[in-house]
Amino acid sequence: MSRSVSSNEPPAALPTWMRRTGAALTALVAVLFVVLLLQVRQQSERIQTLQDKVQTLENDKDLDRTNALEEQVRSTAARLQSLERLEQSVQSLRSEQAGLRAQIRSQARQPQFTPDAITPPASGRLPALPPLPSPQE
Repeated sequence: MSRSVSSNEPPAALPTWMRRTGAALTALVAVLFVVLLLQVRQQSERIQTLQDKVQTLENDKDLDRTNALEEQVRSTAARLQSLERLEQSVQSLRSEQAGLRAQIRSQARQPQFTPDAITPPASGRLPALPPLPSPQE
């Protein structure tokens, strides 16, 4: 009565403890897979949150830089306008100076008084000086 294993015979059924162990391992793998998926989702959400924070910080820095550059542009524009006003004042003063020089030159060419305008007194003497005030007054 020897039993020979032939290819036509169905394999012998596994013992119950092996079937239960196999089912338990399969369930354990399924639970671990679900836990792994949940952790991956949580990490993905954390990563997204951190990326949003980093983006917000970068935007804040960019905004600060932009504000600083705008302030520099305003300051530079104000200084430029001031320089333009000063340049206009200088040009005005130069033209005024040139006009005064021309006026001085024209006056220097023309004598202020002529010798004919000075007439000696008829008596040949100079007029008398007015009296000095007395010390008691």
